[in-house]
Amino acid sequence: MNMRDRPWKIIWILVSFILVLCLSIALSARSSHSRSSLMLPSIFSDNMVLQQQRNVAIWGWAQPGTNVTVTFRERQVTTQTELDGKWITRIPSGEAGGPFQMEIRGSSQRTIENILVGEVWVAGGQSNMWWPVRNCSSAPSEMAGANYPDIRIWDANSSPQNNGWPASKPQKTVPANWEMTSPKTVGEFPGTAYFFARELQQMLGVPIGIVHLAVPGQAIETFLSEEFLDRHAPETVAWWNSSTEPQQKAKPGELFNGMVYPTAPYTARGFIWWQGESNATRSNQYRILFPSLIQEWRRRWRDDRAPFLFVQLANFLALQTHPSEDDPWPALRAAQRSALKLPHTAMVAAIDVLRAEDDFNDIHPPHKQLIGHRLYLAAMAKVYGNTELNWSGPTYQSVKFQGDRAIVTFNHAETGLGTTTSEPLQGFALAGEDRRFFWAEGKIEGDRVILTSQRVPQPVAVRYAWANNPVGNLYNKAGLPAFGFRTDNWILGTNKFHFRSLTLLELASEIQRELLPSQPALQSLWAQAYQAIGEGKPDRAKQLIAQLLNQTIEDENLEQALQVLQTQLGR
Repeated sequence: MNMRDRPWKIIWILVSFILVLCLSIALSARSSHSRSSLMLPSIFSDNMVLQQQRNVAIWGWAQPGTNVTVTFRERQVTTQTELDGKWITRIPSGEAGGPFQMEIRGSSQRTIENILVGEVWVAGGQSNMWWPVRNCSSAPSEMAGANYPDIRIWDANSSPQNNGWPASKPQKTVPANWEMTSPKTVGEFPGTAYFFARELQQMLGVPIGIVHLAVPGQAIETFLSEEFLDRHAPETVAWWNSSTEPQQKAKPGELFNGMVYPTAPYTARGFIWWQGESNATRSNQYRILFPSLIQEWRRRWRDDRAPFLFVQLANFLALQTHPSEDDPWPALRAAQRSALKLPHTAMVAAIDVLRAEDDFNDIHPPHKQLIGHRLYLAAMAKVYGNTELNWSGPTYQSVKFQGDRAIVTFNHAETGLGTTTSEPLQGFALAGEDRRFFWAEGKIEGDRVILTSQRVPQPVAVRYAWANNPVGNLYNKAGLPAFGFRTDNWILGTNKFHFRSLTLLELASEIQRELLPSQPALQSLWAQAYQAIGEGKPDRAKQLIAQLLNQTIEDENLEQALQVLQTQLGR
């Protein structure tokens, strides 16, 4: 190296060292500032709604040991940040009103503007609770008239793909904002929750806030914590780990981590919930998981008495043709009903929300106004003290069997029962000891329905609206539909026969032994078909079975057996 270049080399090294040192100091200062500066979750932001007449929870993060002071409506509380950097306190919200301002001072200061105080509800579930106003019935007029700045929504599902924010570990916050209702914003709001909030706001005359935690296509276990599932529902976790079925977008606990954990315990009046479609094939698990979710969410929100209002599964798929269809959705509806054993819960019906003019294959019924209204009725009656309000459809109370009659008594039928049309009562089925259900004829007497069936001389069980898309038309005088039910405790699915493994002769013999049609005309057709099979005349038998299948066959098992038999005869 040239000696004359050496001083410059030394100078360059010194300058580089100084630059690195300065950068390191700057980064350290920035990191230190980040740790010590006041941080808030996104739910505490401009335009938020606080629950009235409560000591509402406020929380955030700062450097451990920092004193944090919250000032709201001339009230002031001070707390200290714990070792993990989190602080939480509560401050009285006062009466409904606004707008107000909140100041939070610690190592820095934050001011939250345009705060309203009123009623706050948490809306959770999957796609039917998420379904936006722009896709609901009468969307153009609904959006044009949505001038309700006192209805505000904080939507935690702000993901561009609408799949929420699943996370493997609990998160501090969610990228979300409070939005005021206007014709420009309401189209993206969750329809059911918005229509519920609109009726509440108009009746109560106070601001309404909706905390939205719904994500399409998600099973209920994604909204429960992994800790809770491991302790109380390990079989569900095992099912996920071993299942060969297509997995949901989120795994158990992931939406809890990414959306529920960052939201609780934001003080709310209660919860509304619409979910279950993604759990429909696992109704026995749901009997454990759904009450578990209610209890865990209440614990996370630190309110064991918080009202939990939920929607039973809507009608869906092909219209019911058999007296009792042993399908997934009626079983899941029964599992949902079992959660009513918990206090401060209420269930509303959606069994008629899909109408004749709608697509029965649409899992998203567009008339979300109807369900929002029924949730509103439940809230007014069960939460806001309007005990005289007819808020529920008829619910099964008891049954008495007298000879060839079944006498079913209903609750929520004080003003009487009826049908919405001039058609006879539909949707009821009776079974005897053979557990084969047949349509029943019904007569309404006050709060009771008297049932008989010529095909069931000694009934021992009643089912009503027991199908994915039932034909039941029983309502009370308030125009609310009766909930489907069954009086038996027979294990579901055991009455189904499996025919595809049987040979042609075995299947024909099985029908002859176990599934003989009860109608005389069908008996005659089957006797001829059975004789043709025995005589080795497949074409004649196939023709007769086609005639049978063109008739109304009440027994679902018989119809399926005849369809399989027809296929075998065509080979």
